[in-house]
Amino acid sequence: MEEKALIIGAGTVRRYFSEDDAIGIVEDVWRWYGEGKIAMPSKITTDMSPLGVDGWFNSMPSYIQPCGAAGLKLVGGYGGNHALGLPYIKANVVITEPATGRLLALVAGDHISNLRTGAQPAVAARLLHPQAHIVTIIGAGSQGTMCLACMEKALSLREVRVCDILPDARARFIDRFPEKPYRLIDCASNEEGCRDSDIIITITTADAPLIEMAWVKPGAVVFTMGSFTEVADDVVLQADFLGADHVGQSLHRGNLKTFAERGYITAESIKLVLPDILAGKIPYTYDPGKRAVVQLVGMGAPDLAAAKLVYDRVRSDGCRDVGVFDMNA
Repeated sequence: MEEKALIIGAGTVRRYFSEDDAIGIVEDVWRWYGEGKIAMPSKITTDMSPLGVDGWFNSMPSYIQPCGAAGLKLVGGYGGNHALGLPYIKANVVITEPATGRLLALVAGDHISNLRTGAQPAVAARLLHPQAHIVTIIGAGSQGTMCLACMEKALSLREVRVCDILPDARARFIDRFPEKPYRLIDCASNEEGCRDSDIIITITTADAPLIEMAWVKPGAVVFTMGSFTEVADDVVLQADFLGADHVGQSLHRGNLKTFAERGYITAESIKLVLPDILAGKIPYTYDPGKRAVVQLVGMGAPDLAAAKLVYDRVRSDGCRDVGVFDMNA
């Protein structure tokens, strides 16, 4: 049997994968996961620093029955990349044929990973607080930008507040969204950004309490997306609801990790399991008197589904801007 695999680069991925695609993929994959149509173990982290390499990477395998894809997302952070003109986070996706294991494609994953990251709070906000109009984004980097690019498609925004410890980063962020029908506000402090906000998103590399409970109004939803602690203890401990995209992973990484390690929360503490809500397993109605804290730790399956979508479109269009690797050579 002739075996040929495609190598799909970043430029091609950008042409074939949009914000709308990312929002649809995240919603579909979360629902499929809730319906039991996806096999996906928790991600595994490989830390290379003890052996002299300033970096780590996550291995994130999955099989997605509805789109007929099996594969692996590899994503990590590499300390020397900035000096080389590369982003700190780099991602790639391997697609294989489920029944045979044949390699179908190696897909550049940076754009997919960034857009999927941005789509997660958009899908979750539309699900948990569809009438939200004021959004705060803490962390004015590229992934924060992707959050707003997707959020503006999911909600009817009136005001977006941008927070970052670097004024230049806030200014650059705002400049990326000119002439929008909503107000963009440069906030000098997180407190200024958070008070009276409907949705608060932390997407940083910090390991510090960026939000205090006194700043979070009843009815607000806080989404934490960083790898470490991003909110004060009482924000979590006094929340009316805790939520997550993946319960198992959320107890071992991200903002909720230290609470689980200290015995403050367990799997049963996480009531708003987004895949189960979308699958109809958990009833949910927004309550304007309740506060929710939702950790979006990230799953590998949406990236695989996105890569498979790009692969299918490339093949359908007969795109020639891809490499072909002869597996029989």
